[in-house]
This record gives sequence, structure tokens and C-alpha cells, in this order.
Amino acid sequence: MENRTSKYFKYAIGEIILVVIGILIALQINNWNEARKLSIKETIYLKGLKADFEQSKLALARVIKKTDRVSKMADTLATMIKKNGNELTAIQIDTLTGSSTGFTVFMPSEGVINDIIGSGKLDMISNKELREHIASWQADLEMIREFEGIGKDMSTKYSDYTSKYFDLVNAKFGIPAFLGTKRIEFLNDHVLTNYMAQIFGNSNVLNELYNEKLIEIDSLMAIIDKELK
Repeated sequence: MENRTSKYFKYAIGEIILVVIGILIALQINNWNEARKLSIKETIYLKGLKADFEQSKLALARVIKKTDRVSKMADTLATMIKKNGNELTAIQIDTLTGSSTGFTVFMPSEGVINDIIGSGKLDMISNKELREHIASWQADLEMIREFEGIGKDMSTKYSDYTSKYFDLVNAKFGIPAFLGTKRIEFLNDHVLTNYMAQIFGNSNVLNELYNEKLIEIDSLMAIIDKELK
């Protein structure tokens, strides 16, 4: 009887051990499956982020080009007015004044970032540096938005102010919009050249911020490429 009891006891212990091992294996397989699913989802997000960043780089290239042009035209016109204003033709004044107006707004592609933040799935991004940049993406754009707002306000005021020197309907008849009768006033208007100097300065600051963002995006794309390997 003692022999049988010992055998049954050992058999029961063996069965329990097998059941425990089976449970542990099942848990391990489940954990592995969950990890695999999370890895697949993270890969999808990373690829989506990369695609968004590529579009954002194109948007940055456009605004950098536009801002650089406005900056150069405003500086060129102000310099010419101060140094050789009498040599400026009506067509040059038309062209340079028109080209020194306008403002830019950087419109990044944010579909995937907004999805990650909005759905609370930020923890699915395993790379800490990438995760931190995603979390602070909107906050990092605040400085750009501030100077874009200044640029918009400045451009609007500049356009309104310069309108007294131009009759845009003249273009319909193939003649310069600049009013020749206001030439002397135009060339001696320090408020006008002050606007040009402000546009030049704000545009340069904006382009510095845009280029910093471009470097940041390149860095993030390099991290993503490394994570996808």
C-alpha cells in the first residue's frame, strides 16, 4: 500500500508538473504572439512615419524656397532704394515690391503622428528618442508658428501700405502698376524701407527654423531606417 501510494503521489506530481509546463509554454507562446503583433504594428507605424516625414521634407523645401525669395527681394529693393533709387525703373519697382510680399506656412504631414498621439499608442514606439520627438512634435512647432504669424501680419501690413504707390489695374493695359507721380515719395519713405528690413529679418529667422526642422526630420528618418532593419 505504501508502495502504491508513493507511485500515485509521484504520478500526481508528474501530472502537475506537466500541466504547469504546458501552461508556461502556452503563456510563452501567447507572449511571443503578442510581441510579434506589436512588432508588426510598430513596423507599420514606422513606415507611415517615414512616409509622412518625406512629405514634410518636400513641404519644408517649398517654404524655404519661398521665404528665401521674399527675403532676397525685400533686401534687394531696400538696398537699391537707398543706394541708387533714381536708377530704379517702374518695372523693377513693380517686380521687386510684388516679390517681397507674401508669407509662408509650413504644413507638415502629421497623419501618423496624430494617430499615435490621439489613440494613446505612443508606447508602441520602442525607440526612446523617436518616442520623445513624437510626443513633443506640436510643441516643437510653436516657435515656427510664432514667426509665421509675425510674417503673415507683416506681409499684410506691407501690402496695405504699399498699395498707395500702385494702380494694379494698369497691368490690364500693359503698363507698370507703379505710379510715377509718387516716385519721390516712394524713394524717401523710411516706413516702407523699415517694412522691408523687418520682412528680411523675419524671413531669415524663419528659414533658420525651417532648416533646423529639416535636420531634425533627417535625424528621425535615420533612426527609423535603423529600427526597420
